[in-house]
Amino acid sequence: MKMFHARGNFPQAALAMAVASLSATAFAQEQPAQIEEITVSGIRQVMAEAVDRKRDATEFLDAIMADDMGKLPDANVAESLQRVSGVQVDRGIGGGSDVSIRGMRQNVTLINGRQVIEAGGRGSRGPDTLEGSSYGLLAQIPSKLVSRLEVYKQTPASQIEGALGGVVDVVTRRPLDNLGHHGTVSLTGAHSQLAGETDSEWFAMYSGTFADDTFGVLVSATEANQSVREDGMNTFSGYGQLSSDDGLTTIDPNGDGVPGQIHRDMRFQQIEDDRKRSGVSAFLQWQPSDELELYADTFFSEITSDRNRYWTGFWNCCTISNPVFSDNETLMAAEVVRPAQTNTEFADASSAFTSTAIGGSYETERWSLSAELANTTAESSMEQDFIRFQTQDAGKIAFDLRNGDVPQVDFTDADLTNLDELALAILYDKSTAKESTDRAARFDFEWYMEGAITSIELGARSNTLETDVRYRSADIRPNFALGDLPDISTLFSSNDFFSGDAGDAHSRYLVVDKSAWQGCGTLADFYDSEQQAICNIGLDPLGSFTIDESIDAYYVKANYDMQLGDVIVSGDFGLRQVERNMTSTGNAIDADGGVSPTVAKVSNSETLPSAVAKFDLTEDWVVRVGAARALTFPNTADLNNGLHVFSDNTGQSGSPDLDPFIVNQMDLSSEWYFDSEAVLSAGVFFKDVESFIVQTIQSKDIPGYSDPITVAQKVNGEGGKVKGLELLYQQPLTFLPAGWDGLGVMTTYSYTDSETPFTDANGAVLPLPGLSKHNVNFVSYYETENLGFRVAYNWRDDYLDGIGNGDSGIYYKDYADLSATANWHVTDNLTVNLEALNLLNTRQLQYNAYSEATRRNVEYGQIYKVSFTYAL
Repeated sequence: MKMFHARGNFPQAALAMAVASLSATAFAQEQPAQIEEITVSGIRQVMAEAVDRKRDATEFLDAIMADDMGKLPDANVAESLQRVSGVQVDRGIGGGSDVSIRGMRQNVTLINGRQVIEAGGRGSRGPDTLEGSSYGLLAQIPSKLVSRLEVYKQTPASQIEGALGGVVDVVTRRPLDNLGHHGTVSLTGAHSQLAGETDSEWFAMYSGTFADDTFGVLVSATEANQSVREDGMNTFSGYGQLSSDDGLTTIDPNGDGVPGQIHRDMRFQQIEDDRKRSGVSAFLQWQPSDELELYADTFFSEITSDRNRYWTGFWNCCTISNPVFSDNETLMAAEVVRPAQTNTEFADASSAFTSTAIGGSYETERWSLSAELANTTAESSMEQDFIRFQTQDAGKIAFDLRNGDVPQVDFTDADLTNLDELALAILYDKSTAKESTDRAARFDFEWYMEGAITSIELGARSNTLETDVRYRSADIRPNFALGDLPDISTLFSSNDFFSGDAGDAHSRYLVVDKSAWQGCGTLADFYDSEQQAICNIGLDPLGSFTIDESIDAYYVKANYDMQLGDVIVSGDFGLRQVERNMTSTGNAIDADGGVSPTVAKVSNSETLPSAVAKFDLTEDWVVRVGAARALTFPNTADLNNGLHVFSDNTGQSGSPDLDPFIVNQMDLSSEWYFDSEAVLSAGVFFKDVESFIVQTIQSKDIPGYSDPITVAQKVNGEGGKVKGLELLYQQPLTFLPAGWDGLGVMTTYSYTDSETPFTDANGAVLPLPGLSKHNVNFVSYYETENLGFRVAYNWRDDYLDGIGNGDSGIYYKDYADLSATANWHVTDNLTVNLEALNLLNTRQLQYNAYSEATRRNVEYGQIYKVSFTYAL
């Protein structure tokens, strides 16, 4: 069999395979039809259920179903969502962390229809201090607790507001959906190839119905221990523009008036992260009659992390000689005389949320009524110790970015294993605690009617969101000779670091001994009075704030179903009115140089119309058309009514008066359900964004500071547009000869383009962050009565991650991922499952403006799992 390289022509090949499969389907449909009733199960069953869910829905909806062993078909919720056309996953350490839907990162996550939030509020990506966060909400939710995932790409008036891309509803199991008593226990062993560790996971679920199947209880729990490791070249400060301080004869080689760019902060680092992810869900359901249903539902999830990070580095500036530039003015190679560094970070992080609801519904022949009270509390914390050792004397350092994707950095004059050459240069002790509470009440009423208008819906939702952020940091620059201190160092050695591509100097050096380190107080006996005061510092009011929001929403929606000739037309249209009041309490420096609380109050009101029409042109052909106006409010952290000034004379100011994002969108899709369990669909969409939120940089005179402070602040900017095409093909290949008829395929392709007000330093227009123009998924499976195999491939194009120093675009290079699973039903009750994740071990490469300007390049290694599941 011919194998495709991760960066080769696999996307084109996957599409070609899909076309070939369609050709085979067309041939098969020319044969005489044979009617046969077939009972499907396993992989084929859940994919067929997803097709049925899409076919029956009125809205623009895609679904992913968990299999009959109680898990989604991927490592976590974020990675499962990437199988939906138009959904693209952002990757953190060891797996998917967050998603963009149709190029937009402003999305809403629900559990059983109610909103769940992170501890930092809207836009938070967990407590992580790293760029590639992997503690986000979708990575935190254990996939084994999930029954199905539903993605609404256009929301009706009855759906919660807040999503510019889409709404993700995480649906758990209900006991009355599966009458009787059932139980499942699963034990898993997982081996991380790069970390060299084998860990354990377990899952248990019980579901039972009582009182003549009118009362049900379902409880499930899971816990997974995971050792992950990341190797590679990373950065904090990234690239910047050349300046006159760099010692070059020219900082603008091509004379275009824009200085060239330089990688200021090249780090070869290894991350070792020991995690525990746990979750519990419970559902009580009582249905004493056909009319009445009452329920109580709770979902808890937590991830804890004990992370060690070690890296070498240097600050690239000031004494540059022998420069070599690319045609794009990127400094590709040079020599500097600078101190060499070794760095240590110890970080303990946790993130958890609990979401609980009680509710019920009552339905008669003429009307139905439902109500729910919900409370979600999310908490996160991060305790970080960062210590830098640095050579006491500057020495020659040579770097070269021309030799492929891995820069070469040589510490010519430094021995980073020699205690006598090093000093403790920086000691940074930081802690952050975040907490958000979302309380919501919902009321929905529907009146059934006869005629073209089949029902009228009315409803209201009221919720309060309270977010509290507390921040503390101690930044000490002691410059203690390491030989004069107690024994706090140890030798870091990693013989297989970055597959040997980084060189010996970056795989063996002195770092802090974790067993000897107790925070900044470890060296209290060596501090002067000023350093001791910094170490003892308490809460930093400038980095702490509270945001209180109340949002009331009311809607009216009409549902219709009629026949126009031979065409059945159904759908809905409605209005949603949203009222928001927000109070932001931060801290700022007053005229006397002190710190004083500052409060801002903001109110917003918006009307959101929506409409969708579904045309059943034939039994097999469905066309949908829809339009809607959507909004989301700014990220919670951007609403801080305070000013935080850092030690480098830069600052971050909040903007509580930011207007919400507003999007007007249109959707059109055509879906051909040409065979049982099969679909071929194409959809196009257009989004008109009225205003993006952009960051400005201004120099301001701040009381108490002798020099001007460079302050970053978010403002409402110009609008833009997003448009795209989404394709889906899915079919079990049952027309193939016996022995091959267990094959099936599912493939998606999406094209998404954007126009934004963002430009780089050269005036080039930048795309929407998080958006890949091209994205391909290909899933193939083979299943018999007792055996099942599945291979899943995902490829996404280059995409902009954000805007860096010097207004340059930070891009991720195209990325390919391949996973495989196999399961064996040993008996009716016992199943053995094998999983292989990240088989291509594609390195995650980031570059700055131009592809030759490597910014970040890391790898995670493969993960292999074996599970034993016993179900009753």
